[in-house]
Amino acid sequence: MKTQILLSFAFLLICSLSFAQIAEIPKSYQIKIGQYQEELKTHPEAAQKKLLTLINEAEKKGLHLVSIRAYEVFAYRYATIGDGQNALKYAKAAVELAEQHDYPAEAAVMYGVIGQQYGRMGMDDDAKEYIQKGIDLIKKPKNDAEKHHLGNLYSYRLYTKETSKDSSQIYLKYAKLALASYLTIDNEELREKSSVLGYGNVGMCYSELKQYDSAIAALDKVLAINKGKNAYMSGNAYLQKGMLFLDKKQPDSAEANLKKSEKNFSGKEFINEEKELYSHFIKLYELKGDPNKLKEYKSAYLELENRQQKSRLGTATELLKNENKEKKTVISNFYKVAVGLGIVIISLLIILGIQRIKYRREKAAFDAFRNNRISDEKYSAGNHLTENNPEIKATPEKVQKNDALNEETEIRLLQGLEKFEKEHGYNEKGIALGKIASQLNTNTKYLSMVIKNHKADNFSNYINTLRINYIVDKIENAPEYRKYKLSYLAEETGFSSANAFSKVFKDVTGVSPSSYISLLGKEKTNDFT
Repeated sequence: MKTQILLSFAFLLICSLSFAQIAEIPKSYQIKIGQYQEELKTHPEAAQKKLLTLINEAEKKGLHLVSIRAYEVFAYRYATIGDGQNALKYAKAAVELAEQHDYPAEAAVMYGVIGQQYGRMGMDDDAKEYIQKGIDLIKKPKNDAEKHHLGNLYSYRLYTKETSKDSSQIYLKYAKLALASYLTIDNEELREKSSVLGYGNVGMCYSELKQYDSAIAALDKVLAINKGKNAYMSGNAYLQKGMLFLDKKQPDSAEANLKKSEKNFSGKEFINEEKELYSHFIKLYELKGDPNKLKEYKSAYLELENRQQKSRLGTATELLKNENKEKKTVISNFYKVAVGLGIVIISLLIILGIQRIKYRREKAAFDAFRNNRISDEKYSAGNHLTENNPEIKATPEKVQKNDALNEETEIRLLQGLEKFEKEHGYNEKGIALGKIASQLNTNTKYLSMVIKNHKADNFSNYINTLRINYIVDKIENAPEYRKYKLSYLAEETGFSSANAFSKVFKDVTGVSPSSYISLLGKEKTNDFT
């Protein structure tokens, strides 16, 4: 199933609705958990300590549902920010407690979160297994909470990959099951919020099947129920309708809906959605033959693209050039050998020789990188400053002469960068020098100077090296990371695409991610043949 815009919003909606439906716990604990849940967004370390203390206290008093709820707060928080490993860790802890103390609805909810995370990692068989476990636990829901959870579980199935030729029909089946469960909810507010999601996903599935009228009818239901309450949902519904009318070659209807979508998205920083919208305006005005409007929306699209990721186009172009050069070289070599000798076995020997040379080069780069990681701590948090040595002095011979950047400011900025590294802030998507400078209460000039004098040649190299060292640590120490898709590794480290991640990984380590994982496996089994 293609990635759909409303579906990308579904998980956040499911998470936000689920908390209100957990079974009752003492009010004092409800208040504390709510406070700590909010605090996780702004002061995660402090909030995490408070929640873990709360879990210990609750377990001593036999308030197991409080502990389950606290684990769920962790699971949802980490799932929302894209930290799949921690989301799985806390969801599984919640499941263990829920099953041990007979809370099937809570176990079902967390089985869904586990399945959704495995789906994001490309482990679709595991994802389906866990989601089905959740469905089986509450297949006959007894109350609104369980009806809502069951609908969510069916919605999670839309995140898993289906390979059969009937995959679109399978997705439609689960979307309809989810909607049917949502529509049985008695609470009007919860039923409306949930059914907006349900109708949206049904509409997407009909769209995949090219059943345009059914898809438009489902999206009209979204708009009728939402009634403009949620600009995001309305904007996406109108966008999808506009796309459908474009497919139907009805440009006037497409334009009307795309304009309504633009009104909902405008000025609200929904950059990905606006880019999608502008791309369909471009198709529309190409179809209508309106050069002025076409130029306007092409400019708008390019401006957003530039804001989001300035370097992506250059990276993609470079990758394409290199790929074409490699292809030309291989073809040229093949024909030279074929014409000169005409013997297949010689061609094979040459290819094997090239592969052997490539392997030796990769092995040398792999060894050099790993040896450097042991001896060179340039990028490790705490190399320049540590909690036990707050009075560390700047290195005069390395600091550019600038009266405005005094030693006190330099040390403060280095301490700020140490905290930034420890908290893995470099893995945030779209991280920018200006944002870090703002967080450290300085300007980009001073921050650039400190980075250049103490960290790397420039900000981009600094962030990229931190990201690659982070993911290398994961690959080295967490074996499950060697099974994940490149797209998941790229997403975890804040890269815009798997290609961009692979290129930077090779620039830093000297080998591609797949080669690194292969060589690491050979090292652990002593199989360097």
